[in-house]
Amino acid sequence: MREIGRAAEPRPLVLANARVIDPSRGADFHGDLLIAQGVIQDAAFGLAAGGVPDDAEVVDCKGAIVAPGLIDMRAFVGEPGAEHRETLASASHAAAAGGVTTIVCQPDTDPVVDDPAIVDFILRRARDTAVVRIHPMAALTKGLRGAEMTEIGLLKAAGAVAFTDGDRSVTNAQVMRRSLTYARDFDALIV
Repeated sequence: MREIGRAAEPRPLVLANARVIDPSRGADFHGDLLIAQGVIQDAAFGLAAGGVPDDAEVVDCKGAIVAPGLIDMRAFVGEPGAEHRETLASASHAAAAGGVTTIVCQPDTDPVVDDPAIVDFILRRARDTAVVRIHPMAALTKGLRGAEMTEIGLLKAAGAVAFTDGDRSVTNAQVMRRSLTYARDFDALIV
């Protein structure tokens, strides 16, 4: 008796003739990958020539690179405020087309990402519209002006993964020192 509503198991997939790069193992070679049930089962030269399941789909990846997803740590996205330039959705599609699986957004939007509500907005919008993971960085200082530090603890609790004033320098040594102290206390990253 056939079960209703149960999806068929996906066919195994062989990515053949690719340049395989795996920094976690220090690997960089030309060869093949066998993927079954969404997991890489094997990676070797000549794998596609034998030793793969009969029902496997084989894709010739000559000239292509197979690697773990890339992370863009400095994405400038217009949303919120300049959606005419770029949205989180359009940025995520562009990232995916280039092999980027995660983008970290800079805080220099309009409004500046210096309030937990804006961090929450970005995370909710990304969850609803993005095809890659999106993480917001929050401003280190209010309005990116370098004069008064933001609420690092609240912004981190809201989901900010790091803090920066983008392409602006914090020139006030006292503000920078206090920011570094607070960042240490909250185990927060300043970029």
